[in-house]
Amino acid sequence: MKRKIGLTVFGVFFLTCLIAQDGSNIKYYEPTNLDSSLIGKYCHVDFGKESFGGQAIDTIEIKVIGQKMKFYEHREDNGFNNWFNQQYLIRVDDKSQTSTRLQNSRIDSLTTDRIYLTSVLSYYANESPIDTITIFQHWYDRKNISKVLIKN
Repeated sequence: MKRKIGLTVFGVFFLTCLIAQDGSNIKYYEPTNLDSSLIGKYCHVDFGKESFGGQAIDTIEIKVIGQKMKFYEHREDNGFNNWFNQQYLIRVDDKSQTSTRLQNSRIDSLTTDRIYLTSVLSYYANESPIDTITIFQHWYDRKNISKVLIKN
C-alpha cells in the first residue's frame, strides 16, 4: 500500500512538472543567426557579456540624434518568467528629474557586420511614463552583441 501511494505521489508530481509553463514572450538569437525574416520585429540587444538573470550588467554609448548617451542594461529574466517589456536600457547620469529608457527597438536591416534599428526613448517621472518620446535610428556591431531578444 505504501508503495502504491508513493508511486501515485511521484506520478502526480512528475505530471505536474510536465504541464507547467513559463511566462516568456522572448526568443533568444545568437547575433550570427539573425536573418531577413527578423526585419520589422521588435528586439532588445544584449551587448557585451550575456546578461541573463541580471548577472552581467554592461554599459554602452549610443548616439541619439547627434548626442552621445551612456546606457546600462536593465534585465528581469530568470529562465521561467521573461517578459519583453521588462528588458530595456536606462540612461546613466541623467541629470534631470526624469529617467530615460531605451526600449521598443525594431530591426530595420541587417548586414554581415551590423544590425540597424529604430528605437524609442521613453521618459519616466517616479516610474510613471511621461507623454514625450524620442524616436531615432542607430546600429550595433554584431561582434559586440551577446544575444538578440526577439519579442514573440
